[in-house]
Amino acid sequence: MTDRLPSADTLRGRRSGIEPVSVFDEIRPDEHPRTGELRRWAVEFLCRPHEDLGRTGPVCPFAAPSIGRGLFWAVFVEGDIDEDRMREIADDMAELFADLPPQSGSDAALKALVVVFPDVTDFEVVDRVQGDRKSGFVTDGLMLGQFYPGCTVSGLRNSEFRALDAPLPMLAVRHMVGSDFPFLTSDREWILAYLKKFAATVPSMVRGHIADRIVVS
Repeated sequence: MTDRLPSADTLRGRRSGIEPVSVFDEIRPDEHPRTGELRRWAVEFLCRPHEDLGRTGPVCPFAAPSIGRGLFWAVFVEGDIDEDRMREIADDMAELFADLPPQSGSDAALKALVVVFPDVTDFEVVDRVQGDRKSGFVTDGLMLGQFYPGCTVSGLRNSEFRALDAPLPMLAVRHMVGSDFPFLTSDREWILAYLKKFAATVPSMVRGHIADRIVVS
């Protein structure tokens, strides 16, 4: 069995009061009744290949290592959450993510934090909050993603693949990685944040991608 890293002391969002827990460490008697659904989606969808993905390997290359090290953190927030409340939660996610263990070393790159909104049915709120807060996350070297049932965001290599279609509405944050560049090309500040983080180690494929976008006037 893989050794687990130490659990965090209780961390609480200063705006929203959210308290992340590592949902693959153990089954807790007080956990939300849909936690099992979250676990199944993570293991059976994120950690496995998909015929429509457009490449080999699992849908999310980082999910299995995150789960295996006990670094897949989650919070369930019940009720019909409005946009202002969800923004507060997103802002707390950024702060809490930095404080979750480990804060350094190779395992720090494997952390993931998911906030699930099981009672939200207006998924446009999730889209708006993700769009509104993404720049702040990217500036800090993080990626903020939105997931919900029927999400139509296209996959990177197959426009018909819906990687963000999930059984539960949620926001998710993880560290930015080198292969994230194609998700950041629509905004100059995002590209600058990417280059600041990866300037010394930009993959050759991405260097070509950047070069293709240089226009000589």
